[in-house]
Amino acid sequence: MPEPPPDPQREPAAAIDTGGDAAAAPPEPAPKALAGRLAGMSLRRQVFVLALWPFLQQLLNWSVSFVDTAVAGHTTQAATGAIAVGGYLNWFMGMMVMGIGTGGAALIARAIGGGHKRLAHAGIGQSLVLGTGASVVVGIAVILMAHPIAWAAGLRGEALWLCKLYLWITAAGLPLAAVLYVSVSCMTAAGDTKSPFFIMLGMNAVNLVATLTFALGLGMGVPGIALGTVLGWALGAAAIVTLLLKTRNGLRLHAHRLRPHWHTIQRIWRVAYPTLLDRGGHWLGNMMVIMIVGEIGRRQMQADLIQGAHIIAIRIEAISFLPALAFGAAAGTLTGQYLGAHDQAMARRAARQCWFLGAGLMTALGVVFVAVPELLVRILTDIPELLDRSPPLVRLCGYVQFFFGSALVLQGAMRGAGDTRGPAILSNSLTWGLRLPLAALFGLFLGWGLFGIWVGLCTELFVRGCVFIARYRGNAWLQAKV
Repeated sequence: MPEPPPDPQREPAAAIDTGGDAAAAPPEPAPKALAGRLAGMSLRRQVFVLALWPFLQQLLNWSVSFVDTAVAGHTTQAATGAIAVGGYLNWFMGMMVMGIGTGGAALIARAIGGGHKRLAHAGIGQSLVLGTGASVVVGIAVILMAHPIAWAAGLRGEALWLCKLYLWITAAGLPLAAVLYVSVSCMTAAGDTKSPFFIMLGMNAVNLVATLTFALGLGMGVPGIALGTVLGWALGAAAIVTLLLKTRNGLRLHAHRLRPHWHTIQRIWRVAYPTLLDRGGHWLGNMMVIMIVGEIGRRQMQADLIQGAHIIAIRIEAISFLPALAFGAAAGTLTGQYLGAHDQAMARRAARQCWFLGAGLMTALGVVFVAVPELLVRILTDIPELLDRSPPLVRLCGYVQFFFGSALVLQGAMRGAGDTRGPAILSNSLTWGLRLPLAALFGLFLGWGLFGIWVGLCTELFVRGCVFIARYRGNAWLQAKV
């Protein structure tokens, strides 16, 4: 891995990397100071302040998903298969509402960086209007499509019914999740990462306790897992709205900002819709992977088992996402604020520091995946067939964690800069042009089964990382208009 960049507080401005020939570049002006909560901090401190709380927040979110899978994995294969497919639909719903949050966050970061507080306050209000409206549409669509999607994924009988119940409950509570996650994105963009963490801490604590109580204590199983999720969303939404209404020094929600203001909504949507297309296309591609997994399960007459092994490996791999997502959030905030302050050189430098740290930590976790996958799988399940099938998948994904981490962090930086269209095109091209064909080739046509699907997925992640590193080295992502 390259050496980390020097501290910008010590390095002469002329040495700042602009992606071109450093020797030929003219001297750069001194780095501009940011306003708001990040004022007076060195770049290194800004990165860690912004990354720490999102990392802890991501850890909480992962722990909830991990517990959900572990509860199912220690009951029946039908429950594990239901959570496997239901979790993918929940991922889709979350991506849609957080895509709106990305648009609001880009606008707010620019506004804070440029010292325009009124625009920032308008951004949070209109983001909530847009996010809750979108969540209602998405929730209805998931309720209507739950049965055919679960059927197409190979679920039958008890597993099919449990998956539908899980999705009906979580889809009905999606507007609560929209309020929570859109607000968290906007507050993070304004430089406040600590307050959302403590709200998410309370939300996830309620989620975990409720899930264990409903699913195990009351014997409700998979529907209890869904009820615990929705109860957590309700608490988190109430807490974060209360904070936004009462805060005095940070980002504030004013009641009159909840009246639709079409110009502000258009600005948010201009950034959000490519992100929605990106994430929606990426999700649909991964849902097609679930269909391929289901086809393999049907051929082997073990659909529940194959889906269960797949989701267990994903849940374990997901812990490696946490540092990359945290540093990606930090990179998005910093690139947005520095571009709002008209300092492209510092925006690039901030993205690079976040990239090295996030991808480096993912690489370290990849080493653990390669070394002890069996130990990690045993935490999630005691079903012998799952203990046999999941560890090779975990070991395989360990080899590509640096490239996956690079893609996650650098795409986060680009989204924060308002550059969502280019990354969306690249991401979907890779998903549909490489990920799906390789998964089908190795998994179905060459007969390698579930392991072959993961060979295809990991090959695509390697290429994805290389593509986003190449895009970062150019300048187009710094020119986005918000």
